[in-house]
Amino acid sequence: MIRSRDGKREITEEEFDELFDSGGDIDEFLDHDSVRVSDPTPEETFVVTLTKKVNLDLPVDMIRQIDVQARRCGQPRQSLLRTWIWERLREEQERDVRLGVTRVSVEERK
Repeated sequence: MIRSRDGKREITEEEFDELFDSGGDIDEFLDHDSVRVSDPTPEETFVVTLTKKVNLDLPVDMIRQIDVQARRCGQPRQSLLRTWIWERLREEQERDVRLGVTRVSVEERK
């Protein structure tokens, strides 16, 4: 259970998550006095990247299977696909490094 700062209200972790996800006000459940600010490690640093919309036609059966996996992981379909593609790109880069293949930068291919 999560208790409000004034101790008058309690909610479950699931209710807190739903409140947060829906954009509700969670401020009364946050302990501002114990906040700790730290510099992120390089692994925790986020890089803002530009995005570009890509249309991809997939068989309906494949989309259904993707949706099952997305629900199982608790992610939207687009987030799951982006994660899978990113993981595959990393695998390909690691394979290229092992094989000594020279990477072609994005700028070189324009």
